[in-house]
Amino acid sequence: MSQYRGSPLGIKLIITLYDLFGYSAAKALVFIVALFYALISQKNRRDLNSYYEAVGLPNTFTSYFKHVYAFSLTIFDRFIAREGMQENTVQVERENVQAFEQLQKSGGMLVLSHHGNWGQSFKIFQTYDVKLNIISDEIIDENIQQLETDKEENNRIKVINLQEGMQAMLEIARALQNSEVVIIMVDRVQTLSKTVEVNFLGRPTLFHSGGFEIAHMRKVPMLGCDIVRTGDNQIKVTFSEIITASQKDKKAYIHELAQAYADFLQDVVKAYPYQWFNFFDFWRTPEK
Repeated sequence: MSQYRGSPLGIKLIITLYDLFGYSAAKALVFIVALFYALISQKNRRDLNSYYEAVGLPNTFTSYFKHVYAFSLTIFDRFIAREGMQENTVQVERENVQAFEQLQKSGGMLVLSHHGNWGQSFKIFQTYDVKLNIISDEIIDENIQQLETDKEENNRIKVINLQEGMQAMLEIARALQNSEVVIIMVDRVQTLSKTVEVNFLGRPTLFHSGGFEIAHMRKVPMLGCDIVRTGDNQIKVTFSEIITASQKDKKAYIHELAQAYADFLQDVVKAYPYQWFNFFDFWRTPEK
């Protein structure tokens, strides 16, 4: 899972600069910061060799800077959107939203990745009467979450910390039993346990199997979701079709779910390759 970077004080400073000088001026500062970081972090560029090859991008400084700048703008947009994602302020394009409306009624698993602006999942569903349960394997700073969402929104968001063990499992079961939406990210693995192998970008790839195992155990539908920046104050939310499996065997069932999600993720990654925010050797074999 992604770590929350930065501190509440640093984020407040970013927001203050935006409030004082406006979007264009703040964006210019983001450009300078991204350029500086790209210059001093060449090791990360080497770690991206396999990814650039998989999506057909040249591993040049220009590609790496575009990549870092895209990430910087995404983080910037994520926090200045704290007042909400009203479409008169931020243009939100939604693709296949009918699938999410179906999931909203039944409850189930919403699967995201570290592609695009996943942090906007705190906000883009605010027009729907839905309780969001976000599975995390780390502690999210409550002060940062309060900066991203207003008090009313925080009442509709519950973070389930996997570090709490059995209590977390009970919270997930309760949420699904109450037909709520449970959000999980599956594209980062740290150990070989709890993994499922899929074909992704033409390569054998390990995804975290936890979300797929929950869907199998609870027999609930899954839905892939991707949120990308398409321009200044513009985002696009893409939903997959409802993901189900027909296999009877548990292992085959989980693999079918995972591969269906991998196919969906592959399409959006190819469409927006600079918004892939796993800045490490993605295909490196994790420790056992």
